[in-house]
Amino acid sequence: MPPRRKAICDCSVLEHATREPGHAIRWDESLNEYYIAYGKSGRMMVYYCPFCGGSTPKSRRSLLFHTLTDDERQRLCDLTKDIRTLQEVTSTFGEPDIRQPVGWVSTVPERDGKPETTTSYPVMIYSKLSEVADVHVTIYPTDRVGFSFQGKEVKKDAG
Repeated sequence: MPPRRKAICDCSVLEHATREPGHAIRWDESLNEYYIAYGKSGRMMVYYCPFCGGSTPKSRRSLLFHTLTDDERQRLCDLTKDIRTLQEVTSTFGEPDIRQPVGWVSTVPERDGKPETTTSYPVMIYSKLSEVADVHVTIYPTDRVGFSFQGKEVKKDAG
């Protein structure tokens, strides 16, 4: 039977595990997060201690990136709403700041006797269209495009 949940983990099992070389449970100091490491770079977040049922510390992840206000999100939606093709993107915004040949990857699991399928799409990133967000343009077959907005990294003060 799993342990009864409690507010905060106080058993220290996760903390001790992170001190063991090669242990799968790790601690990310900058994010204030425990995770299980797997593969070359995989991470599975740990939100509750599996030993005592307590919550792990509050993550700092939300402090790393700007949050878009409703007004800024709407402004970016209005800016991109009528753009449907790659040619329209480049004629409206010019050349992107970053081109990622494999930028967005989608995997559909095996189902109904059909094998798992992974598809990748190129992405162009415009970083100068917003103070707080990067505009990602996913390029689909036949040069159709889709937009997403991603909060920029919060710059830390140098002093």
